Amino acid sequence: MHEVSIAASLLDLVHEHVRPCAARRVLRIHVRIGEQAGVEPELLHSAWELVRAGGPAADAVLELHAVPVRWQCRACEKTLVATPTLTCVDCGGNARLVAGDELFLDRIELEVD
Repeated sequence: MHEVSIAASLLDLVHEHVRPCAARRVLRIHVRIGEQAGVEPELLHSAWELVRAGGPAADAVLELHAVPVRWQCRACEKTLVATPTLTCVDCGGNARLVAGDELFLDRIELEVD
């Protein structure tokens, strides 16, 4: 379950950003996860519950925001609907993935003194 290592990495990033702010605690973190990122949201929530114990993020809520897959033609840059061949119906160009494979720590909500 690689979600545990992802959750641990998220916690490390949170702690990195919390230290300079002298925050009392972390209230919530917002993470964008692409549909093709290879991360199971339910498993990531469970992993977050395990790794967040102790420290300023002990009660932090993990908010996951799904990012849909989006393909674009490399030649004409038209947004494409996924097809079995991933080719543009207009120009025949090859598609490239432009969204939906990311895993991004978007925002941290803190309680400060």
